[in-house]
Amino acid sequence: MTPAVPRIPGRILVIDDDRSARLLLERVLVRAGHQVTLVDNAEQGLQAITKGGFDLLITDKNLPGTDGLEVLRQAREKQPKMQAIMVTGFPTHETHTHARELGVFGYVTKPFGVHDILDICDAALRAGAAL
Repeated sequence: MTPAVPRIPGRILVIDDDRSARLLLERVLVRAGHQVTLVDNAEQGLQAITKGGFDLLITDKNLPGTDGLEVLRQAREKQPKMQAIMVTGFPTHETHTHARELGVFGYVTKPFGVHDILDICDAALRAGAAL
């Protein structure tokens, strides 16, 4: 049996207009030892990113106003070393390709499993720590 790899605690920003998704991510991530900031729109998320201090961004693709792809583009300009994960309930090949071009670490389809999101967050935080 392989020993469990300890989690790397991170400062995570979650941008999602779906309240239940935000609260689920908060509960799961906080229990795993992360500091979590929740916002429900792109504007608030970009303001938080401008202030800095996040290791990982989790953003929904479909947000009111500015979409998650634009959030990723601007996040890359403001914090190039911050890792990012995009979640979406409406996956498309085009969105996945564009997200990868913007340097997203992971692309997750809703609904997602709790262990799956924890695993991808851990992998993203490890990748960020290696930079």
